[in-house]
Amino acid sequence: MQPIYLLFTGVMVLASLGCLWDAWGDREGLTLYATAVVYGLILEKLVIVAFGAYTYPAEAYLFDVLGIPLAIAFGWSAVIYAGTTTARAYGVPLRSLPGFVALYALHIDLSMDAIAIRVPFWTWTPPGPWFGVPLGNFFGWFCVAFLFAGWFELLRRRISNPLALGGGTLVAALATLLVLLELWTTFVESVALGAGILIGLGVLSALALLRWPPTFADRPARTAVAATLLFHGFFIAMFVVTGTYRTLPVLGVVSVAALGVGVGVHALPERGKLTRRRRTRP
Repeated sequence: MQPIYLLFTGVMVLASLGCLWDAWGDREGLTLYATAVVYGLILEKLVIVAFGAYTYPAEAYLFDVLGIPLAIAFGWSAVIYAGTTTARAYGVPLRSLPGFVALYALHIDLSMDAIAIRVPFWTWTPPGPWFGVPLGNFFGWFCVAFLFAGWFELLRRRISNPLALGGGTLVAALATLLVLLELWTTFVESVALGAGILIGLGVLSALALLRWPPTFADRPARTAVAATLLFHGFFIAMFVVTGTYRTLPVLGVVSVAALGVGVGVHALPERGKLTRRRRTRP
């Protein structure tokens, strides 16, 4: 096992543990966190079995379950937990919350996946048009985050039992995810169509946030913010370590821009307060 895979596992575990720290002592928060970990593990296995679009290096990871590195499950848990709790802290309404979480996840993956395949932490077969990453990957990320956040937030208003809430979320989110991914692989045969769908989903999510905007009632937990920034920082470091900055400098621009988006998103409450003060100023 190469040290870089152990380092990657450590970073993902650290990001996930930061979210666990925030959830500790809150039954619903722990349900969200634990369900996200299981969701990340199961969805990876199901997607690999059903579609076989990517693989992990043989024997590269020390810790895995059913052939899926635990680092991946912990990484998913950090992204989903941080995105969902950030949306809650901002008071994003249910109608626009899934889209917010989906965009939150995408802003991380737009640079992360393109750098990860150059280590490689995983490999896409065949490669795609976004620095070697297929567009279906981003559709998958959007759906994974959108469906989990949407189902969890919908069901928690109706189910109080943690096991029922977690189990219901897993079944509903995974079932609808597989259907949507099957539709994508069956009908999306061109880059233009795929890009159009992704842009359309992004625009619709942004419009939903404008129609049902957040109240910026609170700040997200510092550990959730740290988990997000840790993702950006680690993969920017990998961009340098792998020498990708020499052959693909534009990917560095994308990575720094994604980091800027992450910082900007977490500065929104202050911007919201400033806007409200200006509106109420005589």
